[in-house]
Amino acid sequence: MHPTVERILRRRGISVADFDAAVTEALRLLGDQQAISARMQIAAALASHPGGRLCDVGGSTSAYLVVAHVLGTAVTIVDTLPYLDDDTQGFPEEVRRRLKLFDKLGIAIQRSDVFQTPLPPASFDVAVAFETIEHFDHSPKPVLTAMVEALVPGGRLCLSTPNIARIDMRMRLLRGKTVHESFPSFFHDGNPFIGHHREYTLSEFQALPGMLGLEPLDVFAVNAAYESRKPKNAAQQFLIGLEERHGLGDRLLPSTWRKHVWLDAHKRA
Repeated sequence: MHPTVERILRRRGISVADFDAAVTEALRLLGDQQAISARMQIAAALASHPGGRLCDVGGSTSAYLVVAHVLGTAVTIVDTLPYLDDDTQGFPEEVRRRLKLFDKLGIAIQRSDVFQTPLPPASFDVAVAFETIEHFDHSPKPVLTAMVEALVPGGRLCLSTPNIARIDMRMRLLRGKTVHESFPSFFHDGNPFIGHHREYTLSEFQALPGMLGLEPLDVFAVNAAYESRKPKNAAQQFLIGLEERHGLGDRLLPSTWRKHVWLDAHKRA
C-alpha cells in the first residue's frame, strides 16, 4: 500500500484491513481490472465516509467510488459523462457497463452540469472533485462554492489536480516544449475542447481553503503514476511497482515537483 494511503487512513480513523478488504471487493464487483492504483486508493481514502453521504463532481464511473460504496458511503455522482456520447478509446462500452453496476449497487448518478444545476444545500458529509477542475474553461469558484454550500456543518471538501509544476513539465520547458496538450490535436479538434485548461500548483491549493472559508486538514503532493493502457516493459513495471507500493517518487522529489496536488479541507461547524 502506498504510504500516503496509509497516512490518510490513519488520520481518518479507517482500518487498513477494512480498506484492503473494500479494495478487494470493489475489484470483484468491477470485474474489469486487476488492481486499483495508488492514485485511486488515495481518492478512495479521502472520499470514503462510512455511514455518511458523498457528492462526487466529475468522477464518472471511477473505481474509488466503488471502494467508498463498499465502505458504507452513500455515493451521488454529478457528471456530464461526455464519454458516453462518442467512441473515445472504448470508453462508452466501459462506462455503460459500469453504469449498470452502479445502478445495481444503488450509486446515484445525476448526469448534469454542476455549473448550471445547483447542488442541494447542507446535504453531504463529503464533496469531492478529483482531476476535474483543470477541465473548466473558466474559474472553478462557482462550482467549489456550490460544493461547500452542499456540505453539512463539519463536512469536508476534497480536491486533486495535476501539478503544473511537476518535474516532467519543468523538463519540457527547459527543452523549449509546451506544458499544454498537443497543439495539433487542440487546433483541429478543440471545439469544444474538453482537455486541461488550467492545472494548479501546491501553493495554489494551499491558498484555496482560505478563499472558500474552510479550514485545511491536509494539503499535499503525490507522485503516484496515472493509470495507463499502454503495455509496459519489465523495467517500467518494476519502477511502477516501487511507486505504487513505496512512494518512490515522493521519497526522491520535493513536494512541489510531484505529479498531483491534493486538498482535504473542513467546513466550520
